[in-house]
Amino acid sequence: MKERMVRNLDLFWEGRPYFSVPNAASARDAVKIFSKNLVSITWNSMSSLERNPTSLPQTETILGGQSVSGIGIDDLLQVKRFGEGAKKLMALVSEDVFRLDEKTACALHELVGKEEALTWGKFRDRLVTIRDIDHYTPPESALLGKIAERGFSFLHNEIEQPAERAVAVFLFMTRNQFFHDANKRTASLMMNGVLLQNGLFPVTVMNRDSEEFHTKLRDFYNTGDATAMMGFFAGTTARLYPEESSRQHTVETRQRMR
Repeated sequence: MKERMVRNLDLFWEGRPYFSVPNAASARDAVKIFSKNLVSITWNSMSSLERNPTSLPQTETILGGQSVSGIGIDDLLQVKRFGEGAKKLMALVSEDVFRLDEKTACALHELVGKEEALTWGKFRDRLVTIRDIDHYTPPESALLGKIAERGFSFLHNEIEQPAERAVAVFLFMTRNQFFHDANKRTASLMMNGVLLQNGLFPVTVMNRDSEEFHTKLRDFYNTGDATAMMGFFAGTTARLYPEESSRQHTVETRQRMR
């Protein structure tokens, strides 16, 4: 399996991590939960993924369509546009048209990366580098279409567990840097699209875990070994949903005692 991962994704992970993500019973119910928690999801995502300084109350105000004082216009627009991308995601899942493909990723990036990335709503058109990454350069732009098609197909067809697939989507997209900017934000929405589509609760990197996230992500970029990142997200879901994690631990303990 490792060789197939490397061949199709240019990354791999060892083992089968468990993600304690509760089941909402249906995609519609999962979207409702995502919507109810949109302010918290946006604030944590902006803070952890982009180190955006906007506070939780300011995030709520911005998503409510009002302006706030005390933060830069770029930070404000970053929050606003992530919220717009999140609403687009909910519409795609609700209408049952969310797909793991270039078209869907670009539709989300068109909102999230608007006027911030060099281009938005389409894959980048030139070579890029990742800040502070010494041993890895993302693929040439001319190859991105085929890379996305092959990678998304592999993830959809070969990674059976939806939560594991969702995290792998995030890692696949961030490492390939399909866009000039807003890659992590777009990838986080695609990750949640997989979760919501399968009736699972949303997942976000929490503000308190930001430093650990960036340290492990940097190592992952350089090596392509996603094992530690999978472990990080497994820990994230356990902290987000401790009751689900406790329930699973109880089940596993009972199974071992039989």
